[in-house]
Amino acid sequence: MESRTIKKTDWKNFKLSPSDFDFIHNYLLEKETPLSTRSIAEAVISERIRILKSDLKKELARLGKIYRPSDTYEIGETVTFTQNENLTAAVVSIREGHNPDIADFTVTKFAFENGDEKEFATALSDHALNDVDPLSALYPDFTDLSDTMNKFGKPILKSIRRDLTESEDLVCISDYWFPSALLADVNLGFLNLAEAVMEMENGVPVPTAKILEMIEYPSDSNAALTEFSFNFALKNDERFDEVGPLGKILWTLNSLEPEDVRKVPLTLRYKPTGYAKIADSVDLDPLDLSIHDELDQNSLEQPYNAPDHFDFCLSYPHWKAGTLPLLGAALEIFPTAMEANHFIFDFVDEASGEKIMGWIVRDGNYIAGLKSWFRSNKIIPGNFIRVRPGECDSEVILSKIPARSSKDWIRTALFDAKGRLSFETRQQQIAAAFDERLAISVENSPNLDLVWENHNKPDLNFERFLKSIFRELTRENPQGIVHFSELYAGINMFRRCAPKELLAALTNIKDFISLSNLYFKMNQNESDGEAA
Repeated sequence: MESRTIKKTDWKNFKLSPSDFDFIHNYLLEKETPLSTRSIAEAVISERIRILKSDLKKELARLGKIYRPSDTYEIGETVTFTQNENLTAAVVSIREGHNPDIADFTVTKFAFENGDEKEFATALSDHALNDVDPLSALYPDFTDLSDTMNKFGKPILKSIRRDLTESEDLVCISDYWFPSALLADVNLGFLNLAEAVMEMENGVPVPTAKILEMIEYPSDSNAALTEFSFNFALKNDERFDEVGPLGKILWTLNSLEPEDVRKVPLTLRYKPTGYAKIADSVDLDPLDLSIHDELDQNSLEQPYNAPDHFDFCLSYPHWKAGTLPLLGAALEIFPTAMEANHFIFDFVDEASGEKIMGWIVRDGNYIAGLKSWFRSNKIIPGNFIRVRPGECDSEVILSKIPARSSKDWIRTALFDAKGRLSFETRQQQIAAAFDERLAISVENSPNLDLVWENHNKPDLNFERFLKSIFRELTRENPQGIVHFSELYAGINMFRRCAPKELLAALTNIKDFISLSNLYFKMNQNESDGEAA
């Protein structure tokens, strides 16, 4: 017989219905205050469960008497078995039960709709089915609010957030929602005063409450709604930028944000070559080589489990810019935000306890704010930098991984009399652990900017440039062999080149010979040409 149980609610593929939207609007009006996506989700789920309970009770009433082992029945009486797909059966006979281990009970025979006849214990006081809630029996997957959020909270929140975003009647600020028609108008004069307050703070982001206090904004009995209305006015004024991590609303002026936040730093600007189009055809996992580059799309994917720490191997472009790549493997360690493209947090130096303002730049996939820390800690490209979660959601612990020794032989970048960059292996002071193939000792110099500018011109012949860097890296190597990681580090001293893009070039330019384990050699018949 076909099951008559009520259809399950598909929480995994949850979507707001028109009646849900009506409920949300009325709920927000009733509360008279902006609510978070989670609060709205809990209210909607509770309402869905309330309606479901009501429907189930109506269904139970329609079904009539429900079979329980503790009950007694009469000949001809109709009974519903919720444990058996709500099939109904009529009582055809009743007899005494016989079992020395069980107290007095009866055995009742039921004739089911499909013609089957079965006997069940009745008048039995001690049985597990006596304690089964008929609602749960009728709807086996029935859960309360807490169970539903524990099992399906993430997909439900994601779906509700997406559906609310499509509503023209609701506005959102930092994951809080309220009907736009009910927001208070904010006079332009107060926005001008807010601008003055932020200028006084010299670029340090300010919470809304402090702004309202300093400009003596008219108080209201509903402080939360007043603050939300002011936030909405700031959001719609191009002078201001909301830069708080999730759970915090902080404002600053766009013009006061650090330059490397407002604009992508010079050495992070990427100009793809023709080999970028075929980069996906090569098989390479840069993370296995300690190459941490946001230009590799696979590196942006988040792992299933959040790490307790992540060790960045610093590339030259990020060393020069004072940044870290925003990789998927480390994403859970850093704060997040619902809407803000730029938002702040605190790096905490594990050794000194010093706090350093960091900036997440989501559209550039990088983290800014570490230039001074790199220089003061004598960090070089190829050093490992460890990050791990701080004591609160807006902090990230930053530390150097200790080196094996204070000195080591590593590749060193040198300038000749004409300002041209070359490489030579020299013994250098070492401040932190490093990758031997990616490490380059380099001192910050105006010549670095000039070298970068010269190798990022539109008319650069990339193949000729790649060969010249290859020759420079093999100058001290009689065998003329270079590992892919060494070439990646050397190339990125002059211009951005994605890992797979470089490998695509090496495997498609005929003068390069691929050896085992990502080692390469250049055809000896190739003319020497001009060095980089």
